[in-house]
Parts: sequence; C-alpha cells; structure tokens
Amino acid sequence: MKTLKSLRSKFAAFTLIELLVVISIIAVLASLALPAITGALAKGQITQTTSNYRQLYVLTQSASLDSQTAGGSGAFPGDLSNSVTAWSNAIVPNYCSATVFSNMRNVKGQPTNTLVWAVSSNSDPSTIFLCTAGISGTSSNLTFAATGPYAAKGGSIVTCGGSAISLTGSNSPILTNGSVLCASNQAQ
Repeated sequence: MKTLKSLRSKFAAFTLIELLVVISIIAVLASLALPAITGALAKGQITQTTSNYRQLYVLTQSASLDSQTAGGSGAFPGDLSNSVTAWSNAIVPNYCSATVFSNMRNVKGQPTNTLVWAVSSNSDPSTIFLCTAGISGTSSNLTFAATGPYAAKGGSIVTCGGSAISLTGSNSPILTNGSVLCASNQAQ
C-alpha cells in the first residue's frame, strides 16, 4: 500500500505564492492589452458612424437631385432654410423610414452627437456636411474634445462632395469651415 508521503511527491501542488505570482502576471498582461482592445473598439465604432454618415449623404444627394430635377432647390440643410427638421423631412419617408434615419444619425444612441452643417447642394465639396460632436478647431487643425461621443479618440466627417473620413489620432484633413446646425436645429 502506498503511503501519503509517496502520493504527495507524485502530485506536487502549487504553493500559495506560486499561485499569486501567476495571477499577478495575468493581471499585468491584461492591463497591457486593455488599452489596445478599447482603442480597437472605438475605431470600429467610428468606422460604423462614418458608414452611417455616408449613407445619410447618399440619401441626401438622391433627394437633392430628385428635387432639382422636379424644379425644387435641393435637400441639403442649406437649401431648406438651414433646418435640420426640413432636411430630415426631405428624406423621410420617401428615401428611408424614420427609424432607419434616426439610427443612422444617432451616435452612441444620441442624435445630439451628430452635427449637421448648414450646407447647400452647391457648397464647396470640401465643406463639412456631417460630423460627430466634439470635433472642433480650424479646417487645417481639427481637434477632438473630451466631451464628444468618442472622447479624444476621434470622430467621423462627411463632406459635401461625399468624402467620408474616419478620424483617429491626429489625421486631420483640410476642410472648409461653415456654419453648423445642432441636432436640435439651433445654431451653435
């Protein structure tokens, strides 16, 4: 019959210190990986927002071309008395449903996280049409405010020419300034 001492030598167990060392190594590795994971998550969300804004641009461009063909002035906010409400009414329900329009305009569940610029169908193609809140600065040096939907990690911009730009880090394109309409239809 085997003794208890011989069984212990065959099945050596970890000591408490060895377990604490392993746990601390795992914690250090997790703390190193966490910023990379959150950064990748933010970039994915910014890319989704840029895609949604691009779709809003396509809908607006379609409505504008149809309006101009029928003798109207267009469907960009600047063509419609600089009104976010008039812009959304030009798109909904003829080009998409109100739910789809709202989902494309919401960033992290809030329409106020999207800034709609007072542009018209004949604005300079480099003028900002849609962007996430928290993007500020001059046209050649954009900055991201910590209060924006993505904090200081970046944002999305779509120009009147249809360029969809995901901004992350310090990549700032040269854009034309204009007047911005807040999502609640009040000038900022």
